[in-house]
Order: sequence, then structure tokens, then C-alpha cells
Amino acid sequence: MEARETPAAETHETPASGQAAPPVAGHAPAPPTLGRIAFTSTRDGNAEIYVMNGDGSNLRRLTRNGASDEDPFWSPDGRALAFTSTRDASLDVYTMAADGSHVRRLTRTDGDEHSPAWSPDRTSIAFATDRDDGDWEVYVMGADGTNPRNLTQHRGWDDSPSWSPDGTRIVFVSRRDGAAQIYVMGADGSNPARLTHDDHEHALGANAWSPDGKRIVYVADVDGQAEICVMAADGTNATQLTHGNARSATIEVSAGWSQDGASIVFVSSREGDSDIFVMRADGSEMRNLTFHAGDDYAPAWGR
Repeated sequence: MEARETPAAETHETPASGQAAPPVAGHAPAPPTLGRIAFTSTRDGNAEIYVMNGDGSNLRRLTRNGASDEDPFWSPDGRALAFTSTRDASLDVYTMAADGSHVRRLTRTDGDEHSPAWSPDRTSIAFATDRDDGDWEVYVMGADGTNPRNLTQHRGWDDSPSWSPDGTRIVFVSRRDGAAQIYVMGADGSNPARLTHDDHEHALGANAWSPDGKRIVYVADVDGQAEICVMAADGTNATQLTHGNARSATIEVSAGWSQDGASIVFVSSREGDSDIFVMRADGSEMRNLTFHAGDDYAPAWGR
């Protein structure tokens, strides 16, 4: 049976009276951005899902629930969102229309699920779950919740799946070889291969393929700082894009791409609370979009 939320999406003013958020001091304004960014925020008391334009304008609240609603992820056509919620006790995967209506529960297990990711053809959703004796694995299921399958089947921690644009591969994080590293496998779980080979932990946020499939953005623990990095899809040419302030314990997490691949959205605590930032794909022209006392996190950029 579907669980439904009937109220219409609530509209909020952005920090600059409904206009795009101003740039971070010392940085040039970011270029015009496209599409919509869904994210989680605690600004109204508990974790709820919001959506705004790619420049931070037209902020709207999509969920209204006493439980936690988190981890939004757009369907490829921008008409729906997958997300996770504790509204039915355990942390499960749900979907809803882009306006917050037609909420539907997809998973029903005693375990927890998170990090849902829609396949490019919209037929499947990958996610992480500990339903197998508390061991976190990457699963895939039909977009309607049917036919769940364990893709990783490995003792150890496997998490944060992200599909390649052509739908043939999934990148994920795993501790199967000790420290959390980034791996890639076929969409059916075949041929897992390690992409990162360093001493950094890569378990601090989502990773994502660029729209052209040539690059992967990810989060690495660099000298005790969570930083946004990018590498070629084969694991080469790793480049650190952010440089947080170690003295203030700045954290940069949860990175994703704009639809045109020109910009990256991520979460940063560099201004105190966790806020949603965007920057160019080379790390320049950084900009805070949310400017709010609550914590804003888990951004997903869609159409």
C-alpha cells in the first residue's frame, strides 16, 4: 500500500529576498546553473527534503513528516525522487513525485537502507543495505521495489553506489581491502575493480560519475580533512578541488554534478553549519546556496 503526503510543496524565500545566493567572499560569482537541487535540511526541526533551483532560488519543502526524510536522488527524467525515511520505523527507500506527492515505500526489511541511486534508464534503483546480518552491501532492485539483488556479496562494508551514465557500471565505496577505497563493478555486480590506491579514507560522502562518463567526483580524507576530489573514470589523474581549514575542522562531503557537467554541488561546514555549495568543475568560483542556521546536506542535482 502506498503511503501518501497530500500537502502541496511549501515555498521559502532564499537568503537574498528570493534572488540567487551571493558568492562567497573572495570568489567571483559562479556561472549560471541549470536544473534543480534536492537536499536534506534540519532547518524546520527535523530532517526533511527540500528542492531549489540550481542557483539557490525558489526554495521549497517537499516532505512533512515527524521522522527523518533524507538522501534524495532524482529520476533521470526529473519527474520523481528516490529518498530514505524512518517514517515506518526502520530506514527504508521510498519514491515520490517531484512536487512531494505520491509517496511510495519500496523496501520492507528489518534492516536499514540508504544511498538510493536511480539507473539512467529509470528501471532500477541501486542502494546500500545492512539487511544481511548487519553487513552493508550494495543491492539493486526494480524501480517499483521488486526483485532486490545483492551485487557485492562480500564480507565488509560496501556503500554509496553511483551508476555510470550508460548504465553498464556502478562505482561504490568498500572496506574489503582495509581502508575505505573506491571500486567499480558491472551493473550486475561482475568484475569488481579497485580505482583508488592511497592511504586516504573514501567513506565520507557520495561519489558520482560526470554526465559524460569521463570523471568521478568523490570525497577523501586528506590529512584529517574531508575534501572534494575528482579523478578520471579509470582512477587516474586524481585532483583535490577543495582545501578546507584544518583549524576549524571544515568538512566537505556529498558531491554531485550539474546536468551539463560544468559545476559540482557539495556540502561544506566552512561557514559554520553544513550548507550546500556549488563550484565549477575545476574547483573555482565557489558559492554558498543555502545560508541557513540548520544543517543542509545530501544534495542531488537533477533536471
